[in-house]
Amino acid sequence: MPPPNTPEEGVVATNTSSILALRPSMSRDGGGDGGGGGGGGPSSAAAVDLRLLEYEDAVDENLICPICRVALVGPVITNCDHVFCHRCLVQAHALNPVCPVDRLPLKLVSETRPAPKIVQNQLDNLNVRCPNHARGCHLVVARSLVENHVTRYCDKTMVPCPHPSCEHTVVRNDVGKGCLHYDVQCEYCEGNMLKADLEIHQDQKCPNRKKDCELCSAEFVRNKQEEHMKECPEVEVSCKYAPFGCTQQMSRKMAEGHGEKCDYRVVGPVGEQLAELRSELTALQEKDRMKDRRIKFLENRGYTLPASNATEAISDISLPESSTNADMAPYESRDQYFLSLFETMESKVERLSSALAEVEGRHSMMLINETLQIKDQLTEIRSTLGVLGMHVRWLMNFRLQERGRVGAGSPAMPGSLAGNQQGTSDPNLPRRLSDTMREHPPRL
Repeated sequence: MPPPNTPEEGVVATNTSSILALRPSMSRDGGGDGGGGGGGGPSSAAAVDLRLLEYEDAVDENLICPICRVALVGPVITNCDHVFCHRCLVQAHALNPVCPVDRLPLKLVSETRPAPKIVQNQLDNLNVRCPNHARGCHLVVARSLVENHVTRYCDKTMVPCPHPSCEHTVVRNDVGKGCLHYDVQCEYCEGNMLKADLEIHQDQKCPNRKKDCELCSAEFVRNKQEEHMKECPEVEVSCKYAPFGCTQQMSRKMAEGHGEKCDYRVVGPVGEQLAELRSELTALQEKDRMKDRRIKFLENRGYTLPASNATEAISDISLPESSTNADMAPYESRDQYFLSLFETMESKVERLSSALAEVEGRHSMMLINETLQIKDQLTEIRSTLGVLGMHVRWLMNFRLQERGRVGAGSPAMPGSLAGNQQGTSDPNLPRRLSDTMREHPPRL
């Protein structure tokens, strides 16, 4: 049962500003206060009230509004973490500005916000029956798609009559029949009604709509006599092996027992296999004829078909000049002709793709080879630079050692001796190591 403060239909909220503040956050409020998807005017044909939907499975209690006790429509959440339908909360707040669950004071504008997206996703994924279920549409669809189904695709939706001067509505499935709003007489009860209502009257309302079957004594609706005859157990039918030679006639309830004893039951599986093979052969023959027509057409247009083991050179794709000439084309329709052109272009695109892949592979190998040579040269240069650096360091160390020895011997020599040594040179004295290095430099 709804809470005691559940607002009644038709109650108008006094706080108009509060209602308008929440209205932008509610974009899917079930099509207003009106009814379902089958009203009397043209505008009502597109209206779907989500509160009147019938759900295929039980709805989770967490997805049910505490006020109206149906699945949430346009859910909003309060600061106290309670979720309600947008319209239900607005109407309840108009009667008493408190939370309908915990009775705490509630400000409709500042303390409410749209429910999390996951709640809306769960509601959209609920499976519902089509609102036109009573008219014969038995489709089960997600709640997020039901409005689109009703307004665009459902054959049982009420739409405006196709006649320009008629203001009535008609089922979408009967739009092609013209205006059906004229008086007719029921052939069973002789009652007068509109032609658009005759089928529903004969199925549900006619007092003489029921009839007993003369064969099985089962009761059926007169308007559905053909459907009953397809299921009546007393109707005479042929043996299921009649295509293989059986000529016996029996009631439908005896057909199954006869099939187990029929003399032609041995050839039945073989005949079924032969029928399947015959259908496959027919399909293959039709496909072969289609290919022959395409080959003939390509030959007439100057296309050269390459051999299977030959490499076809890549050429530009050229279309025939008179592509719309249906007399020269061996096709039954223009669609088949354009399909052949599309297949030709597709094959050439595949060849271009393979050629591009091959060229790309060749360039990759060429780059790899060049890169290897460059790497080898760089390695050789690095080794040469290393040897040169080693030699330079050795010469620098040798030079530094020589300067150290000369600097160490200069203070111990007298000035006159030093001057004599600078002015004269004795050939019997041992030569300095530096002189030997100048004449005979070391071989590196």
